[in-house]
Amino acid sequence: MKILVVSDTHGNYLAPVKILEETGAEMLIHLGDEINDALTLELIVDVPVIKIPGNCDHGVRDARERLESISGKLFFITHGDLYGVKSGLEKLINRTREHNASVVLFGHTHIPLIQNQEGVLLVNPGTLMAKSDLKSYALLTITPSKISAEIIYLP
Repeated sequence: MKILVVSDTHGNYLAPVKILEETGAEMLIHLGDEINDALTLELIVDVPVIKIPGNCDHGVRDARERLESISGKLFFITHGDLYGVKSGLEKLINRTREHNASVVLFGHTHIPLIQNQEGVLLVNPGTLMAKSDLKSYALLTITPSKISAEIIYLP
């Protein structure tokens, strides 16, 4: 299974539509900052959309974190600001391990990252914000034996 992971689109909801077409991803996960983009995407794409709000999604009462079992793998999904990810990843890793999740997806920093640490796969897709000089997303591939992640940069 291929999963497109995006964060911090900040109004650029059309980029994930094009990326879904190009990659053939079977699911989209939006990690917040602009949850309205994710709501729009739910209406216009033909794949399941998992979404959470970020720190810029004022007035949204949806849960700021969630656990999802996808293809038999447990994912901890959060925007990241609640765990101070701009200052380090230890709180995020500890929370992920408390949930016994093997993967954590987060955004907030606008800096893409794939890292294995303490038995946890951390993935930050970066940002697709139109004004950003460095636009990126993550593509996860799940097989029965493993999860692989790739950061893809847009020109």
